[in-house]
Amino acid sequence: MNVLLVDDHIQTRDEIKALITREKDISVVAEAGTAEEALELVRENRPDVVVMDIMLPGMNGIEATRAILSELPETRVLALSNHSGATLVQAVLNAGSLGYVLKNRAFEELIPALRAVGAGRPFIGEISK
Repeated sequence: MNVLLVDDHIQTRDEIKALITREKDISVVAEAGTAEEALELVRENRPDVVVMDIMLPGMNGIEATRAILSELPETRVLALSNHSGATLVQAVLNAGSLGYVLKNRAFEELIPALRAVGAGRPFIGEISK
C-alpha cells in the first residue's frame, strides 16, 4: 500500500513515517506540509491512502479531503488530528474520509487504521481523551 503523509509539522510526519516504515507492505511515497501541496502530490503519486492532518495552514484537511476525492475518488483518506470533538469527526467523515485517528493514539491505531482504510473499511479510533 502506498501512502501520502500530510501534516504541517515535519516532526509529526517523521514520527508517522517511522511507524509506517516498520511495515513491509506499506510505503510512504510522498510527504506534504500543506493541503495545496498534497493535492499536487496525490495527482503525481496516486497513493492508495492519504493520511491527512485536519488542521493545516490555508486550506484545511477537511477541504483538502473533499478536493482530493472529487478529483480522484478511488483515493482513500485517513484523518489524523489532535482534536476529538464529535462535530469535527462528523465533518471529516462527511467530507469522505474513511477513518479518524487521534495523533496521541497513532502508535496503537495508525497501522490497523491504514490497513482498514486501505481495504475500503471504515476505522474510527478511540476519540475520547
